[in-house]
Amino acid sequence: MGVKDGAILLAGDKALAVAHGMTFAEYCQVQADRGRLLRMRYDETRLLPALQAGMIDYPDALVIVALVTAEDPDTTAVLPVIARLLAASCRVQLRIFTDADVRPLTTLLPDIDLSVALEEWDLPQFLVFDDEWELQTQWGPRPEQAERNLLEWLSRYPEYETLADDESVIAQERFSALTTKLIHEMRVWYNSSLAAACQREFYDILAALLAPDEMSEGEK
Repeated sequence: MGVKDGAILLAGDKALAVAHGMTFAEYCQVQADRGRLLRMRYDETRLLPALQAGMIDYPDALVIVALVTAEDPDTTAVLPVIARLLAASCRVQLRIFTDADVRPLTTLLPDIDLSVALEEWDLPQFLVFDDEWELQTQWGPRPEQAERNLLEWLSRYPEYETLADDESVIAQERFSALTTKLIHEMRVWYNSSLAAACQREFYDILAALLAPDEMSEGEK
C-alpha cells in the first residue's frame, strides 16, 4: 500500500469517526429533559442577515465537531445558536459529541490526550476541520461578550461552583435549582443581544480561514 492509499484510509477512518456524532436534531431527541428547550432556543434564534448571506455563500467544506456537556447551561445557550448559523450553509456540517463518549474523537485528534483536555477545556468546544480533516481552529465555550453577564451572575450566587463538587443531597438540589435559574437567565441574555454576538464571533473565525480572494466585499 502506498502513502496515497494510506492517506485515503486515514481520511476514511476520520469520516467514520465523525459519522458517530449526532446532528442537532438527533441530539435534541436524546435529551429527555432539555431537548424541547434546545429546539425552542433554535427556533427563536434570528440570524443576522449579513451572516446568513455569508454562510450561504461560504465556499469551503468544513466539519464542525461540537464537544458538549448536556448538563452545562452554556450548551443550552450556545449550541442552538451555532447550529442555527451553520444550518444556513450547504457546505458546513455540524456533528455533536458528548463528554460521556469521546472515543471516536481519538481518531480525529490523535495528538491530543482527550482525558487531559476534558479536564482543561470549558465545554462546549467547537472544533473546525477542513475537507482534509485537519483541525483549523477551535472556539468555545461562549462569546466573549457573555463573560461579563456570567461573572455578574456568579457574584450573586457565589456558592454555585462550590455546590457542583458537593455530593450531598441538599447541595445537589440547590445546585440543580440554580442551574435551572441560570439556564433561563441565559435565555434572556441571548435573546436580547448575545445571540447576535455569538453568531458574529463564530462567523468571524470561519471567515478568517478563507483566503483574501475568497472573502466577500462585506468581509474585507
